[in-house]
Amino acid sequence: MALKADLRHFLDEEGNEIELTDQAKAIFRFLVKIVSAVSENIDQPLIYVDLQCRTRADDVSCRGSIEATYIAIGNIEWHCDTCEVSGTISHWQGSMWDKQKRILH
Repeated sequence: MALKADLRHFLDEEGNEIELTDQAKAIFRFLVKIVSAVSENIDQPLIYVDLQCRTRADDVSCRGSIEATYIAIGNIEWHCDTCEVSGTISHWQGSMWDKQKRILH
């Protein structure tokens, strides 16, 4: 299963979280944890996110961990190190979860 997520779909015009269902809120929290971890370590080729795989149905458990990386086109790719779950996150730059160090020239 691959999840393609555009972070803007969870945010209002000011970049704040919109009102979400419980299921959408869980997905959003999962995604922003990945965004924070990757953007804080953007130069690393592979980031081990402090996050367990929770993308499976309640009756199908996975004890895997999430690994992620920044790819040149500006997306974040992530996957579970145990099961087949993976995805991409786009349009995360400039959000409040973007932890990249800014350099002024």
